[in-house]
Amino acid sequence: MDEQYMGVIAALGFNFAPRNFGYCGGALIAISQNTALFSLIGTKFGGDGRTSFGLPDLRGRTPMGQFQAPGLSNRLLGQFVGQENVALTQNNLPSHTHLHTYAGSGGTTGTVVEVAKTHGTVQDPGNGDYIAMPSNGFGSAPEGNLYVTEAEAAAAGTALIGGVSGGGAFDSSALTILETGAGQDFTIMQPSLVINFCICLTGLFPSRS
Repeated sequence: MDEQYMGVIAALGFNFAPRNFGYCGGALIAISQNTALFSLIGTKFGGDGRTSFGLPDLRGRTPMGQFQAPGLSNRLLGQFVGQENVALTQNNLPSHTHLHTYAGSGGTTGTVVEVAKTHGTVQDPGNGDYIAMPSNGFGSAPEGNLYVTEAEAAAAGTALIGGVSGGGAFDSSALTILETGAGQDFTIMQPSLVINFCICLTGLFPSRS
């Protein structure tokens, strides 16, 4: 290659660094052996500034122009920005709500009760007993006997009483919307083509005018 300005970065189609060039791979090199290049780029790309300084590291990265364009962030020479993958958090989502629907079950709208056509003879009901006619206080049936046995109900006959209604209800505030999603990272990498970037280590010293 013809002699280049020191510090020039070349995009190459072959996979090696030509003579007087070094890979843009972030390597640290000695100041004592590269004083002219160090005077140009300093420690903007790494190094301690006493014995070593770094070359630009463009491995897996795209170059970006320095300074600040209208509506964009200010970018400084040697600054690393961006990332390959991101994961969304609650802070990235717009404010929103989740709707839920609920279909109740088990409620009734009407009930039919079968009662005995006789006065009660039992105060404490047992399995199979029937609700009886209330006592009028003058018969032989003591007050407080509200039930009859199944046999007594069969002998006296029964009647069906309707008009009893009911239903179910639920407290929607007690419903919990379960979280979903796995929160996995996803790539935001733009379509790219891999190129061999190299920087000129030895060559013409650029002047400012």
